[in-house]
Amino acid sequence: PSPWDAAVGAVGGVLESAGLALRLFTETSTTTTVTMTTSVTTTTATTTTVTTTTLTSTSTTVTTSTTRLCTLFCFAVVRTVGYEAGLMSALQQRQISIFACEDYAVYSNGGPLWVGSVQAKEIKSGEIKMGNMSQNGTTTTSWLNTKIFLDAWDLVFEDGRWWSHAWTVKVDPDAVFFPHRLQVRLYPFYQAGATDGPALYVANCDRSWNGEPYELKIFGSLEVFTRNAVGMYKAFGHRCRESLDWHRWGEDFFMQQCMNMLQVQAINGVSFMADNNCYPGACGDPTKVAYHAYKDLGSYLACWGQSNAAPPPTVQQIVAFMK
Repeated sequence: PSPWDAAVGAVGGVLESAGLALRLFTETSTTTTVTMTTSVTTTTATTTTVTTTTLTSTSTTVTTSTTRLCTLFCFAVVRTVGYEAGLMSALQQRQISIFACEDYAVYSNGGPLWVGSVQAKEIKSGEIKMGNMSQNGTTTTSWLNTKIFLDAWDLVFEDGRWWSHAWTVKVDPDAVFFPHRLQVRLYPFYQAGATDGPALYVANCDRSWNGEPYELKIFGSLEVFTRNAVGMYKAFGHRCRESLDWHRWGEDFFMQQCMNMLQVQAINGVSFMADNNCYPGACGDPTKVAYHAYKDLGSYLACWGQSNAAPPPTVQQIVAFMK
């Protein structure tokens, strides 16, 4: 069977229930207020008067529901040269993208960096080059940035907060990202409050180029891993670094190959993304959890605003996408 069939088969039973995508654990509190009726009797020497004051009995019920979802540890790697630092500083000031996750970290490549009021942790890596597909073994025309992200993951492990969350999410600075939407889409795999469970990662593209075999892929704009998938990489990632010929790869291809090597199972998350490098999509489509790529602040905020203002998707829409 194809990787897509295997991934669908693994979760097919879970997704048979049409309402499961939004069957979220809720804590409900109810407050009821009732107005009382009073009666007053007045007696004099000659008469007895009964005065009854009746106030309309009103029962007001206020129900507050709080949806609990699994939590996210999100991080981004920001280059000190170019647009990324300014863009991420603006996002930090607005508390959107990774800054809306329960926990987050920012790592800088190229030197020390402040991202808004957040001091980034510096990655001490050398210069990187762009990929040249004419060279044997090269898998991308983008940055050959695997070494930087190997070092970034080491900083994630050193930080340690990822262990307290069900999911770890790596986000590109130019990805318009809505953490809450991702939490909803991930709910069928880890229910509220859970951190321990299967090792899983989200594959977010299934296109094939240049006659490549069909397979689910990780595209680096949004990379999503369960806590135990990250734990597998922490424990056994050295096998990937030693066995895989990764020096001419992009980091997303490395993580895809490493997850497969470690037998971490893929979730089909192709419908999660609107990515111009795979399947483009409109910012007005609220079923997407991220939109890529928006490299200047004006276009980024325009996309975020359009998506944030869109009516939320129906249960049927989300379930259809998840199937």
